[in-house]
Amino acid sequence: MERIPIIADGREVSHLAVRFDPPPHAGAPGRPCILYLHGFGSEQSGEKAEFFRRRVLDAGLGFCSFDFQGHGQSGGDLTGITLTRNLGDIARVHDLLRSRGHERLILLGSSMGGGSALWYSALHPEEIAAGLHIAPALEMDQGFLAWAGEEGVRRWQETGTIHFENDLVSCELGWGLIEDLRAHPLDRLLAEYRTPCLLLQGKRDTSVGWRSVADFATRCAFPGIELHFFADGDHRMTDRKERLWELMGEFLRGRGVVGGPAIRES
Repeated sequence: MERIPIIADGREVSHLAVRFDPPPHAGAPGRPCILYLHGFGSEQSGEKAEFFRRRVLDAGLGFCSFDFQGHGQSGGDLTGITLTRNLGDIARVHDLLRSRGHERLILLGSSMGGGSALWYSALHPEEIAAGLHIAPALEMDQGFLAWAGEEGVRRWQETGTIHFENDLVSCELGWGLIEDLRAHPLDRLLAEYRTPCLLLQGKRDTSVGWRSVADFATRCAFPGIELHFFADGDHRMTDRKERLWELMGEFLRGRGVVGGPAIRES
């Protein structure tokens, strides 16, 4: 595990916990590294991350993961989480990977990580070869506001924080999260996004509505988006990791992002 310090005003205020596994074999110049981005309340050592790490390395590519601030072994807390902070975390890890010879990335995001990845791709289109996203959270602000209810939203806005709890996390969330998400309107993402990507979505997902993902795929100005639904799939889809991997491999080979035996089926 590596540590990336986050410096402000000349002192370390937080850090990122990063794990980078380089390609297992030399002689594969130009192949992008896969960067995994976990979901809200999760961490880089989750079941899906470890599964994809093994498959990616077996396919001869490099794999990197990290904990967003407020998660896992990274510093910070969830009170200060925003999309802007997530994008800054991704950029820091991208800088590390550039220093290891990996200029271009394939982003593999889950839920919050998928939504953050779509925005990062839109802001850095030349450096992101493709996106592979499981239930990307595209309307987190609407989800949190619906959860809080009218009275909860009023108190949240007045006090600046609200207590949030689910099966993964119990924390205080700052109102700045909502303000920052509103500063990143979906219409802007739809207009600016232009990276080939595969979206994988379960129709029984109670955290990310499948219609929001379908809406993004159909309304986006960029034509290079593929969408695959699982009629009985839930939010995590940990019970169908092998099928997810097969679809990812087919997409990357079909788009010419990787060639030859890379990203082969197991």
